[in-house]
Amino acid sequence: MRVYFTSEEPCALRLGGALAGFCSRHEKFADIAEGEKTLAEFFPENADLLPRSFLLDKNFLHAPPDFCETYLYDCGANVHVRRFDARRKGMKPLCQLRAAGALATLYEDGGLQVVIESGNGFYAAPLPPGLRGARLKQIDAGGTALIAAEGQTERGETFLSLFSGTKPLFSGEVLSYTGGEKLTTVTAFHDAPGHVARSVWSAEGDALRPESYDVRERNGFDAEKLDARLVPFAFFQTVLARGEFAKYLSPAIAPRAGEIARYLGDFTGVCVPPSVFYLAHGNVNAAGLIYPEKENAYRIRFFAAPLENGKITNIVPAEE
Repeated sequence: MRVYFTSEEPCALRLGGALAGFCSRHEKFADIAEGEKTLAEFFPENADLLPRSFLLDKNFLHAPPDFCETYLYDCGANVHVRRFDARRKGMKPLCQLRAAGALATLYEDGGLQVVIESGNGFYAAPLPPGLRGARLKQIDAGGTALIAAEGQTERGETFLSLFSGTKPLFSGEVLSYTGGEKLTTVTAFHDAPGHVARSVWSAEGDALRPESYDVRERNGFDAEKLDARLVPFAFFQTVLARGEFAKYLSPAIAPRAGEIARYLGDFTGVCVPPSVFYLAHGNVNAAGLIYPEKENAYRIRFFAAPLENGKITNIVPAEE
């Protein structure tokens, strides 16, 4: 089985005690025999971070720890180390906020952490590494007070976590958000068509209820001018964004556009197949769809989308 290794931080990678090279968002790979146990070690270039090591085997791939994500598919796997601990330990409080009947505390202890406590419970969770200007604030949505933990990501967006008391309601990157009578979030998909979605939510008790959703493509994007090799990716990305994907379909299958989302299922991302996919299946014009299976563990399924006159004529699993 071919395993690809990536990490959020530039690292030296050692496999089985031998240096395998360097990796970050660009991968290194190794061919590992089925059933074999391999020691994997990541040594960050940043000396303020501690190394990560683990025994790579079937159990690890199917149930990774919270610092890691795994992606399994028929001919291999991807292992991504997403978080490293700081060498310096010790709690450093950053700010506190009392709102909505709860006390929220933002602090550093080997990374950003948020803790919320009230008479009804307690909640604690890490925030993504590398956030700048992290803070707590109160957001009102239709008369309901929510606690917001936010910070700026490396690409300039806002990572936002919302809580009603000690219950988490929302967590993710947004371009912007506003409170008021309703909560409004604007989210970028960072895909080929440049989809941006505007969602309106109502706060009801301990839940956010979606009320409206509107998605648009990047100004100037023209699906008709796409290279044929990119059409499947733009199509699946548009399905994921709940955009107007019927324009990619041939007249023969366009009448069945309403069945496509149900056929593909609840995937959460679209990816380029790894090189081993083409070794195993040949030169197939396919895209990988990412499906959550367990906490931090995902399955990638590959779908081919053959074209005729620039339009998709069928959607079939590429592994078969």
